[in-house]
Amino acid sequence: MQGLDADVFARKAAHFLSELNVIHAFREGNGRAQLSFFAVMADYAGHRLNFENLDPDAMLDAMIASFDGNEDFPATVIAKLARP
Repeated sequence: MQGLDADVFARKAAHFLSELNVIHAFREGNGRAQLSFFAVMADYAGHRLNFENLDPDAMLDAMIASFDGNEDFPATVIAKLARP
């Protein structure tokens, strides 16, 4: 995911996190584990995340929506984090 602009990164990250959310074995801790993994993944890809822009309720709603196949909502939430 290196070299992608923030919008493309957000779409690809939303897809990846959506898939990870589905296969993760435990419901409790999913969000914390995924957010930690996502932060490391973003850093390795060269995207500094601004966690001041994180709305925990929106992120939770986005991941619930992604479970039903809606990756647009999490991409929007992620894009807000991936922009300075």
